[in-house]
Amino acid sequence: MTKHQIDPRQFDDSDLSRHLLAARGTQWMRGNRGDPYALILRDQGIEPRVLGILHQGMRGRPLLRQSESDVWVTASHEAGAAVLGDARLVPEVPAGAGRGRRQRIFGIDSRTSLKHVLAVDDPLLAMDRAGFERLGALTAPVLGAAPMADRHDAAAGAFAEALGRAGGSAFDLMTDVARTASVSFFAELLKLPEDLRAVFEESVAVTAAVPDALLCPPTLSMARRLVASYDTLRGMLEELIAARAAAPDDDLVSALLGATSGGGAPAEDTLATLMLTLGLGVGMASNLVCAAVCALLEHPDQWTLLHENPSLAADAVEETLRFAPPVRLVSRIASTDVEIVGQPVERGHQLVVLVDAANRDPEVYDEPERFRITGRSAAAAPLSLDDASYAGFVGGPVRLLTRAALEVLVSGPYRGLRPDGEPVHRMRAPVTHGVARFPVAVS
Repeated sequence: MTKHQIDPRQFDDSDLSRHLLAARGTQWMRGNRGDPYALILRDQGIEPRVLGILHQGMRGRPLLRQSESDVWVTASHEAGAAVLGDARLVPEVPAGAGRGRRQRIFGIDSRTSLKHVLAVDDPLLAMDRAGFERLGALTAPVLGAAPMADRHDAAAGAFAEALGRAGGSAFDLMTDVARTASVSFFAELLKLPEDLRAVFEESVAVTAAVPDALLCPPTLSMARRLVASYDTLRGMLEELIAARAAAPDDDLVSALLGATSGGGAPAEDTLATLMLTLGLGVGMASNLVCAAVCALLEHPDQWTLLHENPSLAADAVEETLRFAPPVRLVSRIASTDVEIVGQPVERGHQLVVLVDAANRDPEVYDEPERFRITGRSAAAAPLSLDDASYAGFVGGPVRLLTRAALEVLVSGPYRGLRPDGEPVHRMRAPVTHGVARFPVAVS
């Protein structure tokens, strides 16, 4: 945790409100002075065109730039890959540089910069590369690419059922289909009792915003909802893990307990895996489904191409990860003095990769602003699902669910699918650009 990154559970409403308002006010003032990174963090209804202008202003040399917010920021694919690939750059402040002390609320007159705002889920988002690699190796037999491929029919069935229930010629792609199907898919894998499914869906709908709260202060009420939903989900999963440990079943929890038994703490590892996969992964998958459909509908030639060749669904998912990634900002802290793309960065300083900008770097991609599901070079992979982060950890389920959704849509009577209004994004969601509603209709 950074110095002014606080756990809302440890503060009353008065102190938490002062912290959130001071953080928001600081970002607002810096944005008013023209700091592009602060404007992005404010996430105050920035149109795609304006966001593109902000990204364009941060391109060129130097590849890594220090913003007025005292943060090193890059819109470059080269620099972004260097930041994400350097094990010396970690998600939290290194030991001895602020940890171990009670975190302090942020004030306008704070002498230190505001690196991170809240810690709703510590230590999951703060897990380092080694932690994700260890957990990923343990759970690969259950959540890796091959076992996820075996779940394809179950994922497709969940989306077909959700679309069937949505019915009619108009529905909400997010609330009626994307989130509902993703929740149903995992509820079946967990063998979750029916009386818990509504609570499960409500909890993961809120915890999807946890990554945003790391960098952008939510409202007081939302901060409290985040904590309550996170703790509700955690408690539910702890009870489920205890039950499966006592009486194993043919379900995801039992499989994870078996896979993590060689790690020394199977219950703890299984809980961490489930909190990442469900608390964050369901939201990422739901958003990626909406982003993929939105991009396809905005590029009718690509929507037609996918209908004519449904085998391109996996390619459409990968292009969506480049074009509209589910995680758009990634923050790292230097654990020691480092040099990144020729720029010295001191220990304790923050570096932020604008993933959505890096994925449209004209130095790397031809026609970077065009959504194109065929003909993309594999030489420069998008930075969207960084292997050393929670986004990469849940990449298997996220890809599976999005691919299944597209395949079901193009195999059904949805060729005439069209937006029935603009997608509505959650406020203060600069990291996930989370979709709240996406009304669509079938012509």
